[in-house]
Amino acid sequence: MVKKIKYIFLIFFLFGAFSVTLKSQDIQAIAVIVNDEVISRYDVNQRVRLILVTSGIPATEENIKRIEEQAIKALIDEKIQIQEAIKLEVPDSPNEISLMLDNIARSNQTTAEGILESITSQGVNSETLLNQIKSELLWNKIVRGRFGSYINISDEEVDIIYDRTIQNINNSQYDISEIFIGFEDENEEREARDLTQRLTEQLKNNIPFEPVAQQFSQASSSGQGGFIGWVSEGQLDPEILSSIKDLEIGAVSEPIKTVNGYFIIKINGKSEEGGKNPMKNQYDLISVSFNIEDKIIAEEFSNNFVSCKRLDSLLENYNEKEVNVIGKRLLQDLPNELHKELLEKNAGNALSPRFSEKNIDIILICDRKDDIGIQVNREVIEDNIYSQKMGMMSRRHLRDLRRDAVVEYR
Repeated sequence: MVKKIKYIFLIFFLFGAFSVTLKSQDIQAIAVIVNDEVISRYDVNQRVRLILVTSGIPATEENIKRIEEQAIKALIDEKIQIQEAIKLEVPDSPNEISLMLDNIARSNQTTAEGILESITSQGVNSETLLNQIKSELLWNKIVRGRFGSYINISDEEVDIIYDRTIQNINNSQYDISEIFIGFEDENEEREARDLTQRLTEQLKNNIPFEPVAQQFSQASSSGQGGFIGWVSEGQLDPEILSSIKDLEIGAVSEPIKTVNGYFIIKINGKSEEGGKNPMKNQYDLISVSFNIEDKIIAEEFSNNFVSCKRLDSLLENYNEKEVNVIGKRLLQDLPNELHKELLEKNAGNALSPRFSEKNIDIILICDRKDDIGIQVNREVIEDNIYSQKMGMMSRRHLRDLRRDAVVEYR
């Protein structure tokens, strides 16, 4: 699938230094001419600012210089994409742009107006973002229309990955996120290597992975901040697997070269035995509090508890202090001191009393659903193969158009 753009807007970074570092440019100054159409210095500066705002990369002089190179390349590609759309009379729709912006907003728990207000408050013209969305939407239409009907996925291709996944189902499983930078020739390979190396350096300096993936990754997962989820060893390329096997949870890999591009992988989690992850077990919990002096009463209540369905009638016999519905929570989201006991007990059990200065808290397990592990789905495998092939077609077509374009740098 062609790259979809979503952004996580990090407004807690300070950009006062950035506004001083960037040199003042005349809005009419020319940076690049692409097939007789101008990209101004203002356009470049705005794109640099947008990348910094949305990725969280510090606005140092060195970072700005490197990001400017990436911004110019992206603007050239987008100019070529829009020119191709005009040539092919591919229509653009303000409604589609609005829908994409709404999707971005929902994924960030805000509104379209909130997103535009956030970036404009940090010196980014809203048209910078809207034009980026427009070029991506138009390019998606071009690539799907040109190549979509030519992509065939055989049962044999799906069988190979399906069988390999089943064979490795009881090996280690990895919860991963990715950044992918593709290449088609030696020049692009060097650029991809250099970019992934710079991004890796930033990520190892505690820059958040998700917004960097959204801005730079060429994979379809970029829209979800690079998130892939749980995969088995059999689903991973050998080069990737060998590079991540010894990584700790939360670690980021060095750039990994594969046939089509470079990957940066983040390890969100690991598990064994078919991908079953106890930390993904779900518990439905209620907490009942008693006064600290009612220790005997609290213990009696705990022993008499058998089901949350009968809780109301059971409470009629006790003078409890407070009842709190904790609700459905994954084990990983609950306090560490509860993990061992929760794994040992089932629905209808109460945990050992928790004592505080004034209260005795009894945590009740209303329901428990254990994680069932990774599920092998042929349709998902086919979708992944389709996305990979479509991405390759997209990169090759853009490379061909770029090769034929007349690009003049100023």
